[in-house]
Amino acid sequence: MKRLDRPPRPGRGLLLRALIAAVVTVLLSATAVAAAVLLEIKDVTGAFEANGRTAIDIPEVTQAQAGAARTFLILGTDARYGDAKAGLKPRSDTLLLVRVDPPRKRIAVLSIPRDLKVAIPGDGTDKINAAYADGGPRKTVKTIKHLLGGVLGRDFAINNVISVSFAGFRRAVNYVGGVYVDVDRRYYNDNSTAAPGQGYATIDVQPGYQRLKGQDALDYVRYRHGDSDFFRAARQQDFLRQVSHQDGVRKLLDISKRKSLAHIFGKYFEVDKSFLEPSNLIQLAQMGLFLAGKKVPIDQISFPYYQASNPTINTDLYFHKADLRKAVDEFLNGGAATGGSSASGSSSHARSHASSSSRRKHASSRSHKRSSSSSSSSAGYQSAQTVGQDMAVLADPKLSFSFYFPSKIVAGSAFTSPQPRIYTIPDETGHKHGAYRLVLSTGLDGEYYGVQGISWRTPPILDDPDGTRTVHGRKLLLYYNGSHLRIVGWRTHQAAYWISNTLTQGLTNSQMLALAGGLRHLRQ
Repeated sequence: MKRLDRPPRPGRGLLLRALIAAVVTVLLSATAVAAAVLLEIKDVTGAFEANGRTAIDIPEVTQAQAGAARTFLILGTDARYGDAKAGLKPRSDTLLLVRVDPPRKRIAVLSIPRDLKVAIPGDGTDKINAAYADGGPRKTVKTIKHLLGGVLGRDFAINNVISVSFAGFRRAVNYVGGVYVDVDRRYYNDNSTAAPGQGYATIDVQPGYQRLKGQDALDYVRYRHGDSDFFRAARQQDFLRQVSHQDGVRKLLDISKRKSLAHIFGKYFEVDKSFLEPSNLIQLAQMGLFLAGKKVPIDQISFPYYQASNPTINTDLYFHKADLRKAVDEFLNGGAATGGSSASGSSSHARSHASSSSRRKHASSRSHKRSSSSSSSSAGYQSAQTVGQDMAVLADPKLSFSFYFPSKIVAGSAFTSPQPRIYTIPDETGHKHGAYRLVLSTGLDGEYYGVQGISWRTPPILDDPDGTRTVHGRKLLLYYNGSHLRIVGWRTHQAAYWISNTLTQGLTNSQMLALAGGLRHLRQ
């Protein structure tokens, strides 16, 4: 089967801590907490003092103008217990730039891969995460400004720096009550018999739409066993989107929570000194009004890196200057379309890799663009009627709503289990709903799409569709990432259903619509 068109690749090393920092910090702490300064500035600064925090001195940050776009550098640090005694320096394997842009009504995200080979000012060339070990957040800021300013030919402004650790992430997720996540497949690894420090983390997360809390959410996004940075990054980008658009998270923007949010922020995150200046906090409050007023689209910008000819020997990652300049310009100025426009800025970047081996060897965005035209045609389909009916016979007695199954599936794909996963999920009020999930593999490593049914008719994932289309009399709800369909859903009077694309949007728009239009249920 030919490789299908895909959206741009997110960068390597985008771990859960950066995602929660980006969402909880930017969408909550840097807005709701900052909004409180209009009344009680001392509550914010006092929160850091009460938790023993010392703001980071980074003279290289640039003060943003009121009402203008603002770029945050989010650092995810792996400062685990015992590292100091062992003489190990804290590491930052997450470097995430988040641009909140009220004038353009967008948020842009650009992840910088930790193994990128760059010039570190004053220390020669090395992987970019070495900057943090050598000089902490300040050296990291200098390095990123040198890298991106060099490709732009002008200064690259970073307005604020926020740092968070593993423990801070888990607690932040728990503080917002967990996150509803559309899990594409089962993630499992039993590490109980491995020696300390060996093997991968223990994890057992089942497929399907569900609410993940602290440790489970961390395990899900950090999953490494049998996976790759390629899919981890895509999974983490999707997690970011799902967090930022949930009403349960947005409710925390209530100004009545200003004191508790200030203390949570001060306890779990570190910031640069300028962040706590009254003038900066007031500007953040103004930005908070923008974020609180609407669900702002998130543009995921791919970092166009490529591997060495033999990555088993040389693990450094590289980039072409022209490709990086284009990605940075998109990050700063936008251009990604939502709702299926062929002019999407996202689709202007690298398309999908043509084979599983090319996932391991990332080519530049220019080579991806050359291959995109040859992989854009829709693949064929194969009948799934018999298998689907067999699943329905098993599922119908266990559900209080109709079980829909695909009458056809993409050619070359297959169900990962002969029976659906049937389970319950609590909504935001605690009421439990019946649900089921069908998982299908495309036949390519790491690529799974799914069919979800749930008696909860208004799950957060179906909030605010980008458009609608009627197929075979069924009103479909369309949700895009750039020009690529990621979710196609619909509702009946009893339940809600949707088709989930692969994490990398590996199915074409026509395939997504055909699958959704072809869902059937037993008529008894």
